Amino acid sequence: MSGLFDRLGQELQAREKASGLSMADVLTLPDDLRRLFNWMMRQEEVSLAEVAAHLGQDEPSAQDTLARLIEQCFVREMPAGRYRVRLAPKRGGQLPVNIWQALDEKTEKEEGGR
Repeated sequence: MSGLFDRLGQELQAREKASGLSMADVLTLPDDLRRLFNWMMRQEEVSLAEVAAHLGQDEPSAQDTLARLIEQCFVREMPAGRYRVRLAPKRGGQLPVNIWQALDEKTEKEEGGR
């Protein structure tokens, strides 16, 4: 049975890494939420008290503001009442597997044309 839970845990981790929003999505947020999101991104992980202090609000008001970001999947709640932004992983450029062969073919064509 633990094999099933391990597999489910791995699948959840893979989905968590694959999901998320891009920085372009952040631009669609209202100014107040975008400023909070940017601040949270620099902090990595924050508590409700830290958010309230940053916003200059009481904790229930700060919780409402965080709830708006959570509903839109910009922020997720972590264990122990911590909050973290959710962004899609950066996509790096993929090099072709046969990069050296492609380079050789290109240089051969260029040298043959001279």
